[in-house]
Amino acid sequence: MQVIYADTLFFFNLIINYVLLLVTAKICHSPARRLRFAAAAAFGAAYAVAVLYPSLAFLSSWAVKLAAGVAVALIAFGGQRAFIRQVLVFLAVTAAFGGAVFAGSLLFGGTGRLSSSAVVRVLLPVFVISYAVLTLLFRRAARGRGPGGVVPLAVRSGSREIRLRALRDTGNSLVDPLTGRPVVIVGLNDIAPLFDTPVRRIVEQLRHASAVEVFEKLGREGFGSRFRLVPYSAVGVTGGMLLTYRPDAVEIGGKLSRGALLAVSPNSVSDSLSYAALVGA
Repeated sequence: MQVIYADTLFFFNLIINYVLLLVTAKICHSPARRLRFAAAAAFGAAYAVAVLYPSLAFLSSWAVKLAAGVAVALIAFGGQRAFIRQVLVFLAVTAAFGGAVFAGSLLFGGTGRLSSSAVVRVLLPVFVISYAVLTLLFRRAARGRGPGGVVPLAVRSGSREIRLRALRDTGNSLVDPLTGRPVVIVGLNDIAPLFDTPVRRIVEQLRHASAVEVFEKLGREGFGSRFRLVPYSAVGVTGGMLLTYRPDAVEIGGKLSRGALLAVSPNSVSDSLSYAALVGA
C-alpha cells in the first residue's frame, strides 16, 4: 500500500506552484507579486492534498482541475489587464511541467507514477532541470533581440509613483527637439495615477480632443508648468503633436534617465498588454 503524507505533498506543491507562477510572470512580462503568488501557491497545494481524500473524489474531474488552475491564476494575477493571457500561459506551463515530471518518472522510476519515496529523487531534479532550461531559453531570446526587450520602468512625481513594463523600441528615436530630452511614450490609463483628479480629468480629454487643445486647457486651469508639446512624425502622420509630462524622476531598467519626458498616448501602446510604455533603445 502506497502511503502519501499530506504535509510532504503540500510542501512540494507549494514550492512548485510558486515557481510556476514566477515562470508565468516572466513569460508574460508581468510584475511578480510575491505575497499573492504565495497565497495562490498555497491554494493550489491545498487543492492537491484535498484531491486525495476519497470523500472529495469529485475534485479530480477535469472540469474542477481546470477551475482550480484558473483560481490559482486569479489569486496570483487577478486585476491585471493581461489576465486571460496569464491564465493560458500558466495552464500551458503547468501542463509542460507535468509532462516533464511524467517523463522523468518513466526515466527514473520506470512506471510513470511517482511513489512517495521517489518524490525527492525524481520530482526535484526534473523541476530544477525544467526551470533551468526555461531560464536559459529566455536569456538567449533576450540576447537575440539585441538592444530591445522589455525592461522595468519606474516614474516618480511628488509623492506618487508608478511602476510599469516598457519595451525598448529600436524605432523610437523621439526626443524633445528643444532640450534633447528623451521621450517615453505611455498609455493614458497607465500614466493617470500620477495626476491629481482635476489634472487627470483634463488629460483624459485626449481621447476625443487634440494634444494642442488639452495643453491649452491645462494652461488656462493653471496646471501647465509640467506639460509641454513635442512634435513627432510617423507613418501617415506629419506635423503631429504629443502632450508630454515632466516627472521628478524616471528609471529605465534600473538606471536613472535624467530629464526624461512622458508622452501621453490616448490608447495603450501594446495590443498584447505585456508592456505599457515605449522607450528608445
